[in-house]
Amino acid sequence: MKIAQASNARSSRRLVLALLALLAVNALLLLPLWWRDGAFSAWLIPELLLLPLLIGMVASRWWPRVLAAILCFALLALAGDALVREVLDRPLNLALDPLLLRAGYHFLAGSLGFLAALLIAIGAAVLVGLIVWSLNRLICASAALGSGAVGWLLAVTALMLVFSGTRFDGTPLLRPALVALTSNQVSQVWATLQAQARLLERARQPRFQAQPIPAFAGRDVIVIFVESYGLSAWKQDDYRAVIEPVAVEARRKLQSVDLEIMTTRLRSPIRGGQSWLAHASLLSGQRIDNDLAFRQVLASDQGFLSDDFAATGHQTLVIAPAIVRPWPEAEALGFDHPYPAAALDFRGPGSGWVGVPDQFTLHRFSQLRSTHTGPTFSLLMLISSHAPWLPGPPLLDDWTLLGQDQPWPDWTPPPRDRLVYLRDVDRLRARYPESVAYSLSAVFDWAARDLTAGALLLVLGDHQPATLITGSETSWDVPVHLIGRDASKLVARTGGFGFRPGVAPPPEVSRLGLEDLREWFRGRGSAAANKPP
Repeated sequence: MKIAQASNARSSRRLVLALLALLAVNALLLLPLWWRDGAFSAWLIPELLLLPLLIGMVASRWWPRVLAAILCFALLALAGDALVREVLDRPLNLALDPLLLRAGYHFLAGSLGFLAALLIAIGAAVLVGLIVWSLNRLICASAALGSGAVGWLLAVTALMLVFSGTRFDGTPLLRPALVALTSNQVSQVWATLQAQARLLERARQPRFQAQPIPAFAGRDVIVIFVESYGLSAWKQDDYRAVIEPVAVEARRKLQSVDLEIMTTRLRSPIRGGQSWLAHASLLSGQRIDNDLAFRQVLASDQGFLSDDFAATGHQTLVIAPAIVRPWPEAEALGFDHPYPAAALDFRGPGSGWVGVPDQFTLHRFSQLRSTHTGPTFSLLMLISSHAPWLPGPPLLDDWTLLGQDQPWPDWTPPPRDRLVYLRDVDRLRARYPESVAYSLSAVFDWAARDLTAGALLLVLGDHQPATLITGSETSWDVPVHLIGRDASKLVARTGGFGFRPGVAPPPEVSRLGLEDLREWFRGRGSAAANKPP
């Protein structure tokens, strides 16, 4: 009798420990859901009740490790989904987002330093190993629940709960997260493959091949992207209070040298990062919202806006102070004269992720432009307003000082705050409008000083900053400023893009995207404005 009681007690303890192990796996997988939702939005992932039965179905010591690896992948995907929603304001796409790991590493290296980024990468790999090991131990511990009728009872309960959607006070107590993750990713991968096929089909169409633009023959055309300059800079009161005085002063300066400024707003294909996709959308005339599409359009035979201007008789220049590695994409995008960071020859101090201040980039562009004869089409990708928005050197009233080896002898870079994203979001939000105001001031000052009589300047944002900065802001629009002595006449001739006098963007949400600017340059703005939504 005592032996039987002891055996029953041991069995009970095993079942309790197995249940606790299963609940631990459940809690681990709930963490990214709570992060994503910003609340304790559910308490049970019912599919996990299938685990004990699954373990008992295959008699192999490797089987729990396989299940642990699968659950670890699911955990990473759920965490990645929460992160992508936080930064890029869209769901995770497993067909595309693994391509961003390299870009994320380079961002960490630029923001925190090479050693810190390397340690983070190593730490992440070790963490994944620990998670797989822990899940394996927990899965093995939960195997006792799979014996006999208990495993089948849990499995039937799991299937019933997946479809029940039990709620308490309007809050779902259950979240079939693994089922939803699988279903959503299969749908997204299929939609991605279809979208890429349509992109390549369009790339073969005649309208995406190079065509001369006679209306711009003989005149310089300059496109300047201001990093992270989204509509929230104007829509949110705290940001507008910093940006608007810059705009008022800019319009006064431009008018003093007979330059008009017209403004509209257009939808960016991305937000929070991946600026190169916004650049490629404008140049290609196609909406490029992921890195796979970017690579495919580069490998296609389609032409770009730079090719249109080359066919018109322009030399094509691209200035990219953020590019510090080999850059074959510049030639693929149709630029004859690429100028990455090394070509700018900046010798002063950098600031965090930003190596070359925008004012210096604009100064060097004027010098580089003077080495080319005839009309040019130039694309500048400014970088000073890139996250994490560390204060850079002050704007110099005397631009001639930029010709010195050290234009800011009394300025030293601020110390890096490596944990600012985690502990001081308010400081990030305060830095954001200040950095955008600096970039806009530099651009407008440069235009008033150096924009030649016949040149046309387009200044625009690449994307909204991360939702961490915009908060509940939902628009994907960016401001677009047109500057030139005949800006209003050009707008009247092309039409359809909602340009109006001044620096403030119009209140109406745009139906058009950055990709439609290629048609606007070609003089078909009205046709683009009437495209189907």
